[in-house]
Amino acid sequence: EPPEHVKFILCTTEAHKVPATIQSRCQRFDFRNIASTDIAAHLAHVVGQESLAADEEVLLAIARLGNGSMRDALSILDRLMAACPDGQPLTMTALEELVGLPDRELVATLVDHIASGDPGEVLRGADELLARGIAQDQLVNALLERFRELMLVCACGPETTLLELSGPWRQHTVAQAANFDEAGLIHLIALCESIQQMARNSTTPRVLFDALLVRLALSEKVVEVAALLSGQAPATGAPPRKK
Repeated sequence: EPPEHVKFILCTTEAHKVPATIQSRCQRFDFRNIASTDIAAHLAHVVGQESLAADEEVLLAIARLGNGSMRDALSILDRLMAACPDGQPLTMTALEELVGLPDRELVATLVDHIASGDPGEVLRGADELLARGIAQDQLVNALLERFRELMLVCACGPETTLLELSGPWRQHTVAQAANFDEAGLIHLIALCESIQQMARNSTTPRVLFDALLVRLALSEKVVEVAALLSGQAPATGAPPRKK
């Protein structure tokens, strides 16, 4: 028998696989991800202690990148403070450059072109982002995140707390969401996920990527043509854009 002062700590991400005979002899503590708003609040305290300035949206973005981990978020904040000149505010531009994120304004413009059904502008906008060193899968992930934000606004309303954005950028997101509906956004998300899976095993991922962009821009027409070919009328809510 081990001495009384010895404590055994079992860490697992699959607690459901631990046999009941073991669990019955243990104290169980479930550690969950920290909410982004709580992480952002602590980051604001740290920034204040360092006599620096940062917009709430920058801190929320860092918190989301931390993915529920305070340690990871603090590490990103520390790198951002080191990258910014002394006394300069922490900005989204600096954060995007630091972690290699696509420019969110260019991504939003890309989504505007998707909403207007302009495949040429979508392709040109995406090519500009790729020329800046953004990988194709990064851009698809950025589009997925943007579609999610718009879907939250459409499904839950502009005041939803699920949308972790603030200030002018939140207002811009709410305004952009007026061009879409929930069903259409789910369709766009499914397209991105499908092509992303196919691209991983493809020898011509750029072809699939460009085809995805065109299909996103023409998704309303694709749905209508598919319905005509099948002899059916387009399903209600199928078009991704509001008229």
